[in-house]
Amino acid sequence: MIRLLKIEYRKIHRHKAFWLMMGLYSILLGVMIFGIPELIDYIAAKTDQASKLRIFKAVVFNFPDVWQNITYVASARFFIKIILGIIVIIMITNEFNYHTVRLNVVTGMGRGEFLTAKTLMVAVLTVFSTLFVFLSGLYLGLAHSSQTGFQAIFSKMGFLPAYLLEVFTYLLFCMFLGILLKKAGVAFIAHFIYFIIEPIAEYKLPDAAGPYLPLNAMNRLIQSPNTSLIKVKGPDFNFTFQEHIAAGDVLICAMYAALFFLLCLLVLKKRNL
Repeated sequence: MIRLLKIEYRKIHRHKAFWLMMGLYSILLGVMIFGIPELIDYIAAKTDQASKLRIFKAVVFNFPDVWQNITYVASARFFIKIILGIIVIIMITNEFNYHTVRLNVVTGMGRGEFLTAKTLMVAVLTVFSTLFVFLSGLYLGLAHSSQTGFQAIFSKMGFLPAYLLEVFTYLLFCMFLGILLKKAGVAFIAHFIYFIIEPIAEYKLPDAAGPYLPLNAMNRLIQSPNTSLIKVKGPDFNFTFQEHIAAGDVLICAMYAALFFLLCLLVLKKRNL
């Protein structure tokens, strides 16, 4: 595993586009997460509802609800992770464009080992994103919570591994597109077309089938924000708020992650590199 990661690092450590896009992703995610409390403060200063807005901000970023709220903001429905998906597509398609995948195989790396190396890089990107969200949530929670005991901090932290699974599955989907189509531009187009096709398919299919579509399966892990204040106001919103991560949603998403990996392996084994 370490050997494969070292090989992948040698491929990207001088790749300026990779580091620029990672920097862009980090900046946008940081602005999205930390910009919300700043926006609330700005609106509070411009209205006569300052005290209510500041109470709302404190409740939203209060332990333990901060974990659900921050992972909801960072999730794919806000398209921030598309940057990570683009990085994965470029990383995969470059292997075909520069024929490094063929060179790796000729020099003794098996096709399964090549896929494992790319999956490890996907895992590294996923862990980076999750760690960024964790540190952001920890900072915001400590800054706005009246209670910072073990129970308050960790009782809803299950949303973090759910976020990790969501990101990992989405990036495996992008990896599959890169391996299947081999051209970055074509893979990008297919990626964005699928974002249009799935809602149309959901509309045409029976309601019971909707949750089993790939993007829906990822997004169902973290479906809504939640706070004690929202629960009090819940009846006014006519909305069902998520209280926990459903085991069935985890299973469906994990199955899609396994499916995308197996499809990648199948394409690599069948294709003439």
